[in-house]
Amino acid sequence: MIKIIYFLKRKAGTTPEHFRQHYESSHVLLAKKYIGHLLTDYVRNYPTFAVLNPSEIPPGTQPQPYDIGYDCITEMHVADQAAVEEMTRIFNDPEVNPVLVEDELRFLERDKTVMIMVEVVNTGTKQD
Repeated sequence: MIKIIYFLKRKAGTTPEHFRQHYESSHVLLAKKYIGHLLTDYVRNYPTFAVLNPSEIPPGTQPQPYDIGYDCITEMHVADQAAVEEMTRIFNDPEVNPVLVEDELRFLERDKTVMIMVEVVNTGTKQD
């Protein structure tokens, strides 16, 4: 399995609520239409609270919220490298790309998007 993570920032002047509404009701549908057949999982994470250096917060004190600079952390899981290559091909298709870009321009700061591929190491949480 390969996990691709996108850090997304909302367009200036767009509220967090509008960003989320547009993403969920428009961009997610486009992703499902064009690459849904390649995805084994598609998760959107909307930060509700963040704190910097949590192990340094004195007991009994209220931590100061920290702005991570992104409005959504999206995870796309695919089976293998062939799926990544097919996603790239679809994203760059001359008929598909303009549709995706036009929609992104409605709610994203496209030049702030960060994409990373990660190796997942899971120690599990179930007791033996």
